[in-house]
Amino acid sequence: MTIRPIRDDRLVMGWTVALMCYNEEATLAEATRRTVRVMRRLGLPYEILIVDDGSRDASARVATDLAAEFPEIRLIAHKRNRGVGAVLGTSYREARGDFVVALPADLQMAPEDLPAAMRLMPDADVVEILRLKRQDTWLRKVVSLVDRTLTGMLFGVWNRDLHWVKLYRRAFLQDVQMTCRTPVADTEVLIQARERGARVVQVTLPHHPRRRGRSRAAGLVGVVISAVELLWLWVRSRRGKI
Repeated sequence: MTIRPIRDDRLVMGWTVALMCYNEEATLAEATRRTVRVMRRLGLPYEILIVDDGSRDASARVATDLAAEFPEIRLIAHKRNRGVGAVLGTSYREARGDFVVALPADLQMAPEDLPAAMRLMPDADVVEILRLKRQDTWLRKVVSLVDRTLTGMLFGVWNRDLHWVKLYRRAFLQDVQMTCRTPVADTEVLIQARERGARVVQVTLPHHPRRRGRSRAAGLVGVVISAVELLWLWVRSRRGKI
């Protein structure tokens, strides 16, 4: 895929691309190198954060080696596994760029597809990436359907791809509360985006099958915890706490 430089002056303020990592030693190096290659070809100021959520494999060693090789990389490590919501929160708080995106290090979102979404940011506060031909198990798809339905019924936020990659203006994120530790964190941010009149646009991009490693999403315990967080988020919203 040819990556063309971006010449839009409204996007030269700088980017933070976070790579979310939990036991991704098999893909982290490739994901990082491909992200560096894409960002360098775009010709925009950028940094890369590798956020390690308490990995138990060799991810920390791989990340350290990558940081030594690429000066644009910063490492942030959670001492224990805290969940997707915490990784997103860390990514957004630690970002230095004016635009922020967090990518999974498992390469189900190809870094080469990112520029298509980046080009939409001048006219948006949030760019939601929708997965084309979602490459997930039937169980994950069912859990996602139930989650989307509950979110729509409880909050009036209907989105066919709630928990996938999103790009944000960091100025918008600075005023956002993030208390959830599960993927419900995405819902928490989107509710606040709607209430604050944020400009939200969507783009559909390919979703790639996981080639290595094992997904830890859609496990029974995780689903139950997410459901509890979603209901607690609804209670807080009724009390005007978000």
